Amino acid sequence: MKIGLKTSSLIAALLLWVLLSFLAFFIIYGMRDRARLIRDNDNERILNMLFASLRSYDNFGTAIESNALFRERILGLAFYRDDLSLEYSWGAVPPVFDKNILKDLYRSRNGRYTIPNMNRQSVCFVLHFERPAPPPMQPGMRQQRTFTQNSVRTNGERQTGDTRGEPNGTGQTGTPGEKNLEGEDGSSAEMQERNSGGQGFWFFNAWVRGMYIYIDVFHPAYWRTQILTTALLPFCIVLILVLAFYIRSLYLRNYEYRERIEAQKSLVVLGTAASTLAHEIKNPLLSIRLQTGILNRILNDTGKEEIAIINEEVERLAALIYRVNDYLRDPAGNPEPVNCCGILSEISLRLCGRDIIAEDACRGGLAFIDADRFRSVLENVIRNALESGSGIEDIGAMISRTQVSGGTTGEHIVISIFDRGRGIVKEDLRRIFDPFFTRKSTGTGIGLSVSKRFVEAAGGTISIENREGGGALVTISLKEYSGAVDA
Repeated sequence: MKIGLKTSSLIAALLLWVLLSFLAFFIIYGMRDRARLIRDNDNERILNMLFASLRSYDNFGTAIESNALFRERILGLAFYRDDLSLEYSWGAVPPVFDKNILKDLYRSRNGRYTIPNMNRQSVCFVLHFERPAPPPMQPGMRQQRTFTQNSVRTNGERQTGDTRGEPNGTGQTGTPGEKNLEGEDGSSAEMQERNSGGQGFWFFNAWVRGMYIYIDVFHPAYWRTQILTTALLPFCIVLILVLAFYIRSLYLRNYEYRERIEAQKSLVVLGTAASTLAHEIKNPLLSIRLQTGILNRILNDTGKEEIAIINEEVERLAALIYRVNDYLRDPAGNPEPVNCCGILSEISLRLCGRDIIAEDACRGGLAFIDADRFRSVLENVIRNALESGSGIEDIGAMISRTQVSGGTTGEHIVISIFDRGRGIVKEDLRRIFDPFFTRKSTGTGIGLSVSKRFVEAAGGTISIENREGGGALVTISLKEYSGAVDA
């Protein structure tokens, strides 16, 4: 099955829309992914700087307060115990951590969960620590917590790289630099450190006791990108759809222009040939008429019948030449306000012997068109109705005033001429206005094409369709003349 131009162009436009939409989706997705990578990289840089600052400060809060970048970007920081209560906090953080929010979140390799917070234009990072259970106590061994520079461990645990049993300079065995967490008076070393102002040791233990670390970092650029891309994607899809159909309309319009140009080229060639033939045929026809006039005088009655046949054929050739010249001349002519009802009534009385216009027709409508060309149009239509096999009494006409194109172009005078003849073959409807197309043995096939040129030159339209019950209906629409008319 052959696919029409409009259908194929529609399919091509939809395919173009789909492909460009996928391209826009991948570009926008790439923008979002790039923003996410920049966000994560920026966050790593801030966290590394924050942890590095603990060399100079006792806790995170002091480090954040002393750095302008930290104060601007970090909105909150907290450690949560195993029971999800706060161990340490700075800034705006939840008083109790809700671990249910982590169920549907992806956990990265470094144990981090990412929680976007659009309301605050920030991204929360949650670090989850799962500490192994302490080793079982040996019989007779008292648990003793020790603190080294890099770890907190329990007596009985062996640290990699440490040598047990060597003196540490204090007469005790252990790792150099190790500090006994139990004081001489039996009190906790942690309490001694806190009582003596050792806030760094207390903070380190608070960090170690935490099960969740919650850090809320301000990322306005990331959220701007998210909002922009979210709004940009549907806008791009709609824009691409409009662009695809606009390109389709340009293609169809260009195709129509090329067809018109080809048709005009054919018309130019046809017009040149027809003009030459019409000029060359006129002279022989004139000579034939003169000779038949002479023969008509000198011959008896038996030869006059043959001479009449010759004259009839000469008249038919002359009419054909006239129609060809009519087709080639300027279709606009000299437009003027004409009374449509008056001219149609005049022509119908001459051709049909009666006024075919309905009694309730609009009789005062004026159209701006060349009067001679308008008469030619009506004559062609009525002659076709008479030659279609319809009875004269079945030929009728109606004139009405109507709005066209939603009333944006003013009122139009619509002339409808109908008959009960043979009608038009369905396959011929699309070619009925083509020059020299006819199914009649005596027809020239140029009358309707001339009529179409004259009507369209006046800014109107003409169409033909078959009637229910037989016959054809010709509809001529001309814009009504609303200017002043000279008396």
